[in-house]
Amino acid sequence: MRKFLILTAGIVLLAASLFVCGCSKKIDYTEYVSEYRSDVFCGTNGEYSVFVSCSRREYPYVADGNVADIGDMFEVVLSAPDNTKTYSVNFTAGGKEYSAELSFDSVRLVHRWSQSIAAPEEREITFTFTVPDEPDEQAVQITASSIRDDSVLPLPELLKQISEAQKDRFADLTVDNVFCGEIYVRLLYEAEDCYYYVGITDRSGNTYAMLADADTGEIIATKQNKI
Repeated sequence: MRKFLILTAGIVLLAASLFVCGCSKKIDYTEYVSEYRSDVFCGTNGEYSVFVSCSRREYPYVADGNVADIGDMFEVVLSAPDNTKTYSVNFTAGGKEYSAELSFDSVRLVHRWSQSIAAPEEREITFTFTVPDEPDEQAVQITASSIRDDSVLPLPELLKQISEAQKDRFADLTVDNVFCGEIYVRLLYEAEDCYYYVGITDRSGNTYAMLADADTGEIIATKQNKI
Protein backbone atom coordinates (compact mmCIF):
# COMPACT_ATOMS: atom_id res chain seq x y z
CA MET A 1 0.00 0.00 0.00
CA ARG A 2 2.88 2.37 0.92
CA LYS A 3 4.60 1.67 -2.39
CA PHE A 4 1.33 2.37 -4.21
CA LEU A 5 0.94 5.75 -2.46
CA ILE A 6 4.55 6.73 -3.27
CA LEU A 7 4.08 5.71 -6.90
CA THR A 8 0.82 7.67 -7.14
CA ALA A 9 2.42 10.77 -5.58
CA GLY A 10 5.28 10.51 -8.05
CA ILE A 11 2.90 10.35 -11.00
CA VAL A 12 0.96 13.36 -9.70
CA LEU A 13 4.16 15.41 -9.27
CA LEU A 14 5.38 14.44 -12.74
CA ALA A 15 2.05 15.40 -14.31
CA ALA A 16 2.10 18.72 -12.45
CA SER A 17 5.62 19.52 -13.62
CA LEU A 18 4.70 18.68 -17.20
CA PHE A 19 1.63 20.91 -16.95
CA VAL A 20 3.73 23.83 -15.67
CA CYS A 21 6.29 23.37 -18.42
CA GLY A 22 3.56 23.13 -21.02
CA CYS A 23 1.98 26.33 -19.76
CA SER A 24 5.22 28.34 -19.59
CA LYS A 25 4.75 31.81 -20.94
CA LYS A 26 5.51 32.32 -24.61
CA ILE A 27 7.69 35.26 -25.51
CA ASP A 28 5.80 38.23 -26.94
CA TYR A 29 8.30 39.48 -29.52
CA THR A 30 6.31 42.69 -30.06
CA GLU A 31 7.69 43.82 -26.69
CA TYR A 32 11.20 43.78 -28.19
CA VAL A 33 10.40 45.93 -31.24
CA SER A 34 12.27 49.23 -31.07
CA GLU A 35 10.97 50.47 -34.43
CA TYR A 36 7.83 49.60 -36.33
CA ARG A 37 7.05 51.50 -39.51
CA SER A 38 3.46 50.44 -40.04
CA ASP A 39 2.51 52.58 -43.03
CA VAL A 40 3.86 54.74 -45.82
CA PHE A 41 2.05 57.40 -47.88
CA CYS A 42 3.33 58.41 -51.32
CA GLY A 43 2.21 61.01 -53.86
CA THR A 44 3.46 63.21 -56.70
CA ASN A 45 2.46 66.39 -58.49
CA GLY A 46 4.67 67.30 -61.42
CA GLU A 47 8.24 67.74 -60.17
CA TYR A 48 7.14 67.53 -56.54
CA SER A 49 6.81 64.31 -54.57
CA VAL A 50 6.02 63.52 -50.95
CA PHE A 51 6.93 60.48 -48.86
CA VAL A 52 5.37 60.02 -45.43
CA SER A 53 6.34 57.36 -42.92
CA CYS A 54 4.24 56.39 -39.89
CA SER A 55 6.22 54.68 -37.16
CA ARG A 56 6.55 53.84 -33.52
CA ARG A 57 10.20 53.96 -32.51
CA GLU A 58 12.49 54.29 -29.54
CA TYR A 59 14.02 57.54 -28.40
CA PRO A 60 16.92 58.03 -28.20
CA TYR A 61 17.43 55.86 -31.27
CA VAL A 62 20.36 53.49 -30.52
CA ALA A 63 20.97 50.07 -32.10
CA ASP A 64 22.35 48.37 -28.98
CA GLY A 65 20.07 45.37 -28.55
CA ASN A 66 17.99 47.04 -25.84
CA VAL A 67 14.56 48.61 -26.29
CA ALA A 68 14.16 52.13 -24.87
CA ASP A 69 10.98 54.22 -24.54
CA ILE A 70 8.77 54.02 -27.63
CA GLY A 71 6.83 56.89 -29.20
CA ASP A 72 4.89 57.76 -32.34
CA MET A 73 6.69 59.36 -35.28
CA PHE A 74 5.04 60.90 -38.35
CA GLU A 75 7.61 62.16 -40.88
CA VAL A 76 6.94 64.15 -44.05
CA VAL A 77 9.66 64.26 -46.72
CA LEU A 78 9.25 66.60 -49.71
CA SER A 79 11.29 66.38 -52.90
CA ALA A 80 11.13 69.71 -54.76
CA PRO A 81 12.72 71.09 -57.95
CA ASP A 82 14.15 74.16 -56.17
CA ASN A 83 16.06 73.44 -52.96
CA THR A 84 16.98 77.08 -52.37
CA LYS A 85 13.47 77.75 -51.06
CA THR A 86 12.02 77.09 -47.62
CA TYR A 87 8.71 75.21 -47.69
CA SER A 88 5.82 74.98 -45.27
CA VAL A 89 3.24 72.19 -45.13
CA ASN A 90 -0.41 72.10 -44.15
CA PHE A 91 -2.54 68.96 -43.86
CA THR A 92 -5.27 67.28 -41.82
CA ALA A 93 -4.90 63.82 -40.28
CA GLY A 94 -6.98 62.10 -37.66
CA GLY A 95 -9.39 65.03 -37.58
CA LYS A 96 -6.66 67.49 -36.63
CA GLU A 97 -4.99 70.16 -38.76
CA TYR A 98 -1.21 70.57 -38.80
CA SER A 99 0.99 73.37 -40.14
CA ALA A 100 4.77 73.49 -40.00
CA GLU A 101 7.95 74.65 -41.71
CA LEU A 102 10.16 71.97 -43.26
CA SER A 103 13.91 71.72 -42.70
CA PHE A 104 16.32 71.12 -45.57
CA ASP A 105 18.34 67.90 -45.51
CA SER A 106 21.54 68.81 -47.38
CA VAL A 107 22.70 65.18 -47.50
CA ARG A 108 19.64 63.70 -49.20
CA LEU A 109 18.55 66.96 -50.82
CA VAL A 110 15.00 66.81 -49.48
CA HIS A 111 12.86 68.86 -47.08
CA ARG A 112 11.75 67.20 -43.82
CA TRP A 113 9.38 67.63 -40.91
CA SER A 114 8.44 65.18 -38.17
CA GLN A 115 6.05 65.18 -35.24
CA SER A 116 4.78 62.72 -32.63
CA ILE A 117 1.53 61.76 -34.38
CA ALA A 118 -0.09 58.32 -34.32
CA ALA A 119 -0.54 56.54 -37.65
CA PRO A 120 -3.78 57.95 -39.14
CA GLU A 121 -6.71 55.82 -40.23
CA GLU A 122 -7.10 57.77 -43.48
CA ARG A 123 -6.01 56.03 -46.68
CA GLU A 124 -5.30 59.34 -48.39
CA ILE A 125 -3.94 62.64 -47.07
CA THR A 126 -3.72 65.88 -49.04
CA PHE A 127 -0.64 68.00 -48.31
CA THR A 128 -0.41 71.67 -49.28
CA PHE A 129 3.09 73.09 -49.67
CA THR A 130 3.80 76.81 -49.77
CA VAL A 131 6.84 79.12 -49.74
CA PRO A 132 6.28 81.62 -46.88
CA ASP A 133 8.95 84.00 -48.21
CA GLU A 134 7.15 84.15 -51.55
CA PRO A 135 3.42 84.52 -50.77
CA ASP A 136 2.58 85.10 -54.44
CA GLU A 137 3.95 81.70 -55.45
CA GLN A 138 1.23 79.18 -56.16
CA ALA A 139 0.71 76.50 -53.51
CA VAL A 140 1.40 72.88 -54.48
CA GLN A 141 -1.11 70.25 -53.43
CA ILE A 142 -0.14 66.57 -53.33
CA THR A 143 -2.52 63.77 -52.41
CA ALA A 144 -0.54 60.90 -50.90
CA SER A 145 -2.02 57.41 -50.71
CA SER A 146 -1.26 54.65 -48.23
CA ILE A 147 0.67 51.68 -49.64
CA ARG A 148 -0.86 49.34 -47.06
CA ASP A 149 -3.87 47.17 -47.82
CA ASP A 150 -5.77 44.45 -45.95
CA SER A 151 -3.43 41.72 -47.18
CA VAL A 152 -0.40 43.10 -45.31
CA LEU A 153 0.36 41.09 -42.16
CA PRO A 154 -0.06 42.84 -38.81
CA LEU A 155 3.04 43.00 -36.61
CA PRO A 156 2.25 40.04 -34.26
CA GLU A 157 1.55 37.68 -37.17
CA LEU A 158 4.67 38.82 -39.03
CA LEU A 159 6.88 38.17 -36.00
CA LYS A 160 5.25 34.78 -35.50
CA GLN A 161 6.17 33.80 -39.06
CA ILE A 162 9.71 35.19 -38.77
CA SER A 163 10.44 33.59 -35.39
CA GLU A 164 9.24 30.20 -36.61
CA ALA A 165 11.36 30.45 -39.76
CA GLN A 166 14.41 31.52 -37.69
CA LYS A 167 13.89 29.31 -34.62
CA ASP A 168 17.60 28.71 -33.93
CA ARG A 169 18.52 32.37 -34.23
CA PHE A 170 15.75 33.47 -31.86
CA ALA A 171 16.62 30.64 -29.44
CA ASP A 172 20.29 31.69 -29.37
CA LEU A 173 19.21 35.18 -28.23
CA THR A 174 16.82 33.90 -25.56
CA VAL A 175 17.91 33.47 -21.93
CA ASP A 176 15.46 32.51 -19.17
CA ASN A 177 12.49 33.39 -21.38
CA VAL A 178 13.95 36.83 -22.13
CA PHE A 179 14.86 37.88 -25.69
CA CYS A 180 18.30 39.52 -25.51
CA GLY A 181 18.00 41.81 -28.50
CA GLU A 182 15.84 44.37 -30.26
CA ILE A 183 13.84 44.11 -33.47
CA TYR A 184 13.39 46.69 -36.22
CA VAL A 185 10.43 46.33 -38.59
CA ARG A 186 9.86 48.65 -41.54
CA LEU A 187 7.17 48.41 -44.19
CA LEU A 188 8.63 48.90 -47.67
CA TYR A 189 7.12 49.45 -51.10
CA GLU A 190 8.57 48.72 -54.52
CA ALA A 191 7.00 48.08 -57.93
CA GLU A 192 3.49 48.03 -56.38
CA ASP A 193 4.47 45.27 -53.93
CA CYS A 194 4.88 45.55 -50.15
CA TYR A 195 7.74 44.04 -48.17
CA TYR A 196 8.94 44.08 -44.59
CA TYR A 197 12.49 44.79 -43.55
CA VAL A 198 13.12 42.95 -40.28
CA GLY A 199 16.39 43.52 -38.43
CA ILE A 200 17.48 41.73 -35.25
CA THR A 201 20.23 43.48 -33.29
CA ASP A 202 21.96 41.70 -30.42
CA ARG A 203 23.54 43.37 -27.40
CA SER A 204 26.93 43.46 -29.11
CA GLY A 205 25.47 45.60 -31.89
CA ASN A 206 25.46 42.87 -34.56
CA THR A 207 22.44 42.93 -36.87
CA TYR A 208 20.85 40.12 -38.84
CA ALA A 209 18.64 41.64 -41.56
CA MET A 210 15.80 39.98 -43.44
CA LEU A 211 13.51 40.99 -46.29
CA ALA A 212 10.10 39.36 -46.06
CA ASP A 213 6.97 39.26 -48.19
CA ALA A 214 4.51 41.58 -46.41
CA ASP A 215 1.52 39.37 -47.24
CA THR A 216 2.91 35.97 -46.20
CA GLY A 217 5.91 36.69 -43.98
CA GLU A 218 8.08 34.48 -46.19
CA ILE A 219 11.75 35.48 -45.94
CA ILE A 220 13.11 36.44 -49.36
CA ALA A 221 16.66 37.55 -48.53
CA THR A 222 18.99 37.80 -45.53
CA LYS A 223 22.16 39.67 -44.62
CA GLN A 224 24.46 39.53 -41.60
CA ASN A 225 26.14 42.75 -40.40
CA LYS A 226 28.78 42.16 -37.74
CA ILE A 227 30.75 44.77 -35.83
